[in-house]
Amino acid sequence: MAIEKHHVKSKLAVAYQLIHTPRISRHIPDTELLRESSFYRMLSKHDKIYLKPDQGRKSRGVIRVERLRDDSYKLRQGTEVNYVDGKDLWTSVKGITEDSRYVVQRAVDSVTKGGRPFDLRCHSLRVRGKWKVGGICGRLGEHGSIVTTSHYGGTPVLLRTLFKRHLEYTAKERIKMNRKLERCVLRTVRRVSQMYPNLKEFAVDIGIDRHKKIWIYEVNIEPLIRGNFKLLPDQALFRKIKRMREIAR
Repeated sequence: MAIEKHHVKSKLAVAYQLIHTPRISRHIPDTELLRESSFYRMLSKHDKIYLKPDQGRKSRGVIRVERLRDDSYKLRQGTEVNYVDGKDLWTSVKGITEDSRYVVQRAVDSVTKGGRPFDLRCHSLRVRGKWKVGGICGRLGEHGSIVTTSHYGGTPVLLRTLFKRHLEYTAKERIKMNRKLERCVLRTVRRVSQMYPNLKEFAVDIGIDRHKKIWIYEVNIEPLIRGNFKLLPDQALFRKIKRMREIAR
């Protein structure tokens, strides 16, 4: 069923649809609307969680909460870090999020062999009625960072560079992961396009954990390419996506 555009922009609305979609649901981290009950429920299951604006862009307003010893917690937003006692935790979170609508999501341990956080930006377009993957690139965050976008110091890298140099995948592992990613992305955008059929391109942000499991963080409905593919050392994917945009329908 198609829904209004402002609903598609909602991370929670998209996650809810994907969680209930066979063959995609296993790739969605636990995600709920942020309330006091859901916040503590998520923390009871996971040592690290993310709080994200439901309609945020470019990683603005993202907060990571990490459980430490002795009922204390580490809150990080951008470069600001605060340590909070358990009894003051929810008060501190509400002070940061205020009255904005947030989602709470399980943190995925998507890091390189060198300990840098990374994710993948997977851009897909509908060309002549068929969804295709226009390009996938990696994004490396700085050591200790909680986000990977270039707006906050992240570095876009070619997928083959990420897999070979930073994750140390073998040639066989790289081929297998490329195929898994493409299948996952296409299944995801086909489902999201049913929610808003007039859109002709999406970008899926994906993490990969240490066990090589694919996790879908979110789906972007107004994806930009200048902050990702434009910054790659090889401009082939950037040019390819621009050409595909001209014929996307």
